Amino acid sequence: MNCYLGIDIGSISTKGVVIDDNDNIIESLYIWTEGNPVNAVKKLVSNLKDKIPSGYVVHGIGTTGSARKLIGLMLGANVVKNEITAHAVGTLSINPNVHTILE
Repeated sequence: MNCYLGIDIGSISTKGVVIDDNDNIIESLYIWTEGNPVNAVKKLVSNLKDKIPSGYVVHGIGTTGSARKLIGLMLGANVVKNEITAHAVGTLSINPNVHTILE
């Protein structure tokens, strides 16, 4: 089955989520970046990989956050977006009538 990995890599924390074709969350994880985004993402991906049920294959990767470009390059991401765009797309996918988002 297909799944997709999203990573938000910031200076303080790193978040990851794996979703299926129907946008159901298969697994998620929140860890501290500890000043080293590369090591944080290695840890995050390893932990998520261990938790994903067998039979799932990652077909796409998206990154956002302050280290989105570095991590996107490292993982061969299909999508690299800034946080504002990620907030907008995520919010509109849940509620298309939203006109304002406050961060």
